[in-house]
Amino acid sequence: MPHAGVPSLTFKRGTLTPPWLSFSWETGQLPPTAPGAIVPLIRPALREEGEEVLRVIMLSLAMDSSWNDSLALAEAYLKQSIQRLFNEEEPLCLVVPVGKRLIAASILEADETAQNQLICGPSVVMEYRNRGIGTQLLHASLSLLKSRGLASVRGMTRAHTVAARYVYPKFGGISEPLQTPALMPSLKV
Repeated sequence: MPHAGVPSLTFKRGTLTPPWLSFSWETGQLPPTAPGAIVPLIRPALREEGEEVLRVIMLSLAMDSSWNDSLALAEAYLKQSIQRLFNEEEPLCLVVPVGKRLIAASILEADETAQNQLICGPSVVMEYRNRGIGTQLLHASLSLLKSRGLASVRGMTRAHTVAARYVYPKFGGISEPLQTPALMPSLKV
């Protein structure tokens, strides 16, 4: 059964329409705080945490079967993005640590002209899901981008993923179908 805001798969000229969604949020409509449990610590990532951030995100995606056929594409895109962003003075990435271990991450792009400002929205490792961490991390990500002057934010994900069904619709997230070829134009695979 399709979820609200997530289109079901359709056939177009004999081919399956790729199940990608683009979400958008108006940052002016963002509440001052996120509802629910408070995550102990959401902090900016350190430059030396790039590999750990990639590991956390890939673990999160690998545990969601909706990513199975796109995992290699996502990994290549994320490696390229992390390499670029973690070479900057302050990488635009939020993480959630538990002890010395990162359990969630969100990689961001503050360029308002970019096709996607949530390079990788909230990604939470499996054993820490369903605790409100994704919601808190999405709110923190949108708030950070708002503080950087963005009036609207866009993020892409696969349809039928945990993010598309439960996280991205929060805070007024509006979805629309997206064709795969336009998804990651700068990706050099």
